[in-house]
Formats: sequence, structure tokens, C-alpha cells
Amino acid sequence: MKIWFDTTRVLIDGAWRAPANGETLPLEDPSSGEMLCQIARGTAADIDAAVAAATRAYAQDWGHRTALERGRLLQRLGTLVLEHADVLAEIEARDVGKPIAQARADVVALARYCEFYGGAADKITGQTIPFQDGFTVYTLREAHGVTGHIVPWNYPMQIIGRSLGAALAMGMPVF
Repeated sequence: MKIWFDTTRVLIDGAWRAPANGETLPLEDPSSGEMLCQIARGTAADIDAAVAAATRAYAQDWGHRTALERGRLLQRLGTLVLEHADVLAEIEARDVGKPIAQARADVVALARYCEFYGGAADKITGQTIPFQDGFTVYTLREAHGVTGHIVPWNYPMQIIGRSLGAALAMGMPVF
């Protein structure tokens, strides 16, 4: 299986770099025991750096994108996922040890979540609620900042689509 990026590095602030401790972990295909590659062993310092980068993104570019722009980017991501479905399915199958047919379904689910949240991004609005005579209550739905996500080993693509898609659609950067 050809991997097109250096798995011994972490992606933070748009750049691939060695983890703070310089360490890696072996990644094995659980269904065969075959060694796939070495992966970066991130640390608390790497998480801190990722949070800082996401906070900058929220204060700058991502936090200023309109809901329409965020939605279009998520929908584009869904299209890209489908364009690379075969390689993503192979990675998913070998990473978690599941049958290729199930991995392909997970890839499609990821793409559909991106499409769903991309379509919903500019449709989430506040509400005006009648309160008392002469008063109105208004709710406003807005991003509050950076969100962190822990993705389980068994359904990474589906959970990424489900949790990161919703956060990104609402304007929250993720790490």
C-alpha cells in the first residue's frame, strides 16, 4: 500500500513536522499482523501546538468565513473523498482490520456527512421566540471556538464525518 505522506510526522498549522518527542509507533494491520508503517507518536506539546494553530485559524481565516463558504468547502471535501475512495477504503480496511466492502461504505458515509453538513452550514439560524407582551427573545447560533475530537479506532472515517463535519459547518476550527 502506497502512502502519499510521511506518517512519521504530525500535521499542525498546515505543515508536516516531527512530533515533539520525535517518537513513532508501529501501525499493524490487525487482520493480518502485517506492519504497515510507523506513525507519529504525538505528545501534549503537539496537542498544545495544534490548539494554538486552530485558535489562530478561528481568529483569522476560518472564523471569518461565511456559512456559505464553509458549506461549499465541506461539499468539496465530500467530492474529493469520493474521488479518492479506493485508496481511502484500502487505508481504512488495513488500519482497522475490516473487510474492504465495509471500509468502502465508511468512505461513502464520510463523503455523505461532508455533503450533509456542507448543505446545512448556511441553514442553521437563530429563532425569535415570543416571550411576554412587548418582549421577544432571540437566539443566535454561533461558533464558540476550537473543538477537539477523539476518534475511535473502529470507525474513524464515519466519526470524522459526523463530529468534525458538524463543528466545521458551524465555524469552529478543529484539532
